[in-house]
Amino acid sequence: MKIFKIIVMALLLATSVSANKDILLFKVDNSKGNVTPQSIEKVLVKAGYKVEENRDMNGPFKIQFQKTTYKTYNLMIAYYPEIMEKLTIKYPDSGIFNPFSVGIYQKEGDKNLYISMLTASAMNKILGKGDKLFKELETLNRKYFLEALPGGEITKLDYEPVPASKDLVTRFELEVDDEEAEDIQEEVEIVIENGLKPIGFTMASFNAYGVDLENAKNEDYFYYDTYSLCKLKVIYNVSINHPEAGAYAPCSMAIYHKKGSNKMVIVFPNVYNWISTFGLKDKELIAILEKAQADITILIKSAIE
Repeated sequence: MKIFKIIVMALLLATSVSANKDILLFKVDNSKGNVTPQSIEKVLVKAGYKVEENRDMNGPFKIQFQKTTYKTYNLMIAYYPEIMEKLTIKYPDSGIFNPFSVGIYQKEGDKNLYISMLTASAMNKILGKGDKLFKELETLNRKYFLEALPGGEITKLDYEPVPASKDLVTRFELEVDDEEAEDIQEEVEIVIENGLKPIGFTMASFNAYGVDLENAKNEDYFYYDTYSLCKLKVIYNVSINHPEAGAYAPCSMAIYHKKGSNKMVIVFPNVYNWISTFGLKDKELIAILEKAQADITILIKSAIE
């Protein structure tokens, strides 16, 4: 009996060591095709989530790269208003998860459909705070995403993240008098919006989240906008071996000006999250990611200078 217990404990330890703690991964047998990105969205909306986008990526993959290995590959972005409001009040930079990203995928020839998103611990690691509220969000995600997958389960990836080589968030601050907040906002956001396409980025969604805050009687901000940005070349190449990368795509960039601060803030989670979470080592793939990081950084600097 003691030998049996030791073997069981060894197996449990081996499982915990190899699990990826950054990704919350769901799995369901979808042999009959009953579960779709649309059916998942329907459950979430009914539960009180706001789904900003639920985009089929197979079409763009085929157009730009002439192939896809997926029967289904959707990128969804959503948020839960009540928790997001609490986060924004306590941690202004939390807009980098407003909305948060969800990958929905099923490979050709595979009976299983998967859903990937960031865990509470990953969000907390990136933002550097917010653990309790992120746990509340993960509890809801576990409940309602499982509800959207009848017979589904939470599963694990068989590899661990690697330590990040650089900061996980890119942040800019621009000194702006409160009286000029909205004028500067318009100037900066126009430059950013016009500069996305030339560097290969698309704006998957725009959320004037400040309106939600005003409706909730929160008047702390002159404005609070979030842009959900995606670069097809990045998600396509990473998803070849890591379809769970949809947990980071699109990436939400927050732009806000808090009253009394006299500054505009632009903040987003950067590509070093991808490299860390997925343990990427391929130099060509890392170069693609770092090029995207450099391009968006240059664009933002040009908008605020």
